[in-house]
Amino acid sequence: MRRLLLLAALGSWSACTARPAFAADTCTISYRIDATLQISDTYLGKGNETVRSIPGSLVLRYEQKDGRVVDGKVKILHFAMYESFTIDAMIDVTTTVHHFSPSCNGIESPAWRRPGDAGFPAECRYMGNTRAVAVGTLDRKAGTIEWAKCKAAPSYWSKDRRAYTPSQKSRGRGCLDPMHAVGNVHCDGKIACKWGGLKPGDNPERSVWAQPLIHGPPESDETVAVSANLSTITTPRYRKDGYQSYNLPNDSPSRTWFSWTATRDDSSPFTTCP
Repeated sequence: MRRLLLLAALGSWSACTARPAFAADTCTISYRIDATLQISDTYLGKGNETVRSIPGSLVLRYEQKDGRVVDGKVKILHFAMYESFTIDAMIDVTTTVHHFSPSCNGIESPAWRRPGDAGFPAECRYMGNTRAVAVGTLDRKAGTIEWAKCKAAPSYWSKDRRAYTPSQKSRGRGCLDPMHAVGNVHCDGKIACKWGGLKPGDNPERSVWAQPLIHGPPESDETVAVSANLSTITTPRYRKDGYQSYNLPNDSPSRTWFSWTATRDDSSPFTTCP
């Protein structure tokens, strides 16, 4: 009986991690993400911080011909990064938030919020989604992927630290849509928490929006650098105004930016491109 149960469990696990069926003229690469998060414009600058080595993952679908990836459409099938850090800003503010698109381990609307909640994951893995959450175009000679157009909410460009929130609407095939932020921000204080737009103690978060992949002021383009063998992808490290690549919305009086480098993960069963 134990063996039958074990075989059933293994069969269930294999089904969950099986490769999705794609056309023969496409292939996928799974990447590990190393992200940098920059928090700016906090109250008196006390919470300003740059956090490095934020882990995550990315899965891209490429076009291929005769066993070689060729120029053409690129689809983002999965994006995730996990923010887990503490900032000492007169008080301790601990962030444990998963950003993911379109789902976290196959779940779009998880019930967990805090690390102690049942099911709170160490990472959000790709589970075989086949629908693109954003698209772009690969140019191997130029060494770039240019994301499709995304009409960002006007507040995306605002210098007002209260302007860009998840309720602001962006749209377009070049937006990462839907982008989820699920987790918790714990503020260990009282009055100082209010200055940061937080309640003392836990502040559970669940937000959904379309994330622009535009790395600068309105005249900036929407490209990322790709190595010749597609093993690394790098967002522009700094925008023209000195911040990290992309602006993340939030409901606190501050601004948040992120950039990332993605490195090919050949250990993943979802890396099928040669």
